[in-house]
Amino acid sequence: MQQVKITVEVNGKLVEQVVELVDGTLEEREEKIDALTRQVAARTLQASVDQVAVPRPLFRRRAGTTDTKGSRRGR
Repeated sequence: MQQVKITVEVNGKLVEQVVELVDGTLEEREEKIDALTRQVAARTLQASVDQVAVPRPLFRRRAGTTDTKGSRRGR
């Protein structure tokens, strides 16, 4: 039996830490550790995506007018 500890830090800040006991043959332990690593990575990625602010629109509509800058009125 082995104790596996996976720690994720971003910019020195602890994001997630998982400690789990893993047993079985060497191949089974390797598969369990790989699966655990993927689960932690997926949760960490989802948490960072959830924290990203919604981007603002690239173009904003001007208030009060719909004229374009280069157009002339009254032709």
